[in-house]
Amino acid sequence: MNKLTHSQIQELAPSVFSSNYSNKLSDKYSFVPTHQVLENFEREGWSITSANQVGKGIHASHQVRLMKDELPKVGDSLFQLVIKNSHNGTKALTVGAGLYRLVCSNGLTVPTSLSQQFNFRHKNLNLDEVRRISESFVQQLPIISNSVRSFENREMSLLESQDFMTQAAMIRWQSGSLPKISVDTMLNPKREGDVGTSLWKVFNVVQEKLVRGGDPYKTRGNRLSSVRELKNFERVNHINTKLWELAESYI
Repeated sequence: MNKLTHSQIQELAPSVFSSNYSNKLSDKYSFVPTHQVLENFEREGWSITSANQVGKGIHASHQVRLMKDELPKVGDSLFQLVIKNSHNGTKALTVGAGLYRLVCSNGLTVPTSLSQQFNFRHKNLNLDEVRRISESFVQQLPIISNSVRSFENREMSLLESQDFMTQAAMIRWQSGSLPKISVDTMLNPKREGDVGTSLWKVFNVVQEKLVRGGDPYKTRGNRLSSVRELKNFERVNHINTKLWELAESYI
């Protein structure tokens, strides 16, 4: 897993390094610079592995993912911290949990039902606070691991997998805009490491197909098109969380 330099992060998400907040906000706004928060996590051994933002503004909503080498794997995935913030008043600083699946280089978010999310509006994160957050997430790792293990141990019938895909499509698209997708095509894994009938494999195949796109479908006008990749991390996180909750309903 590649670790990003600050110059690479600057190119991917310039709002991370904003030194001020939007002039549309009042002077009562509590400005928490994301880059200072990240520097404290880096001092505690966390490395930045991805960064993105919504839009191109210097104050835009952004997300950064971090990893720590010594933490154990969670099934076939690595544990991540997911830091989100904005400097335009649209999002408060939050620190949550995520997973990075090695077989497909894909990032997931962990629902707050499994892992605590820390929210901050009026304070910066000093080293003591960063250590507290890090320790809290490490303590939650067994809970997340047990949930993944339950997905891995649950074998799905073909009908159950098809039902999962159908419900997942309703998460990605509203009923009025649901494309003519082939359920069986969407369940077909892209790589050998995803072949299998466990709930974990089905969940990850479907998640990747819905988020990264690429599979063909026919529009309502019968025109051949392909599923569009989602770029907005807020939309991706929403789908991730809803798909996880859907998978939990099969346990």
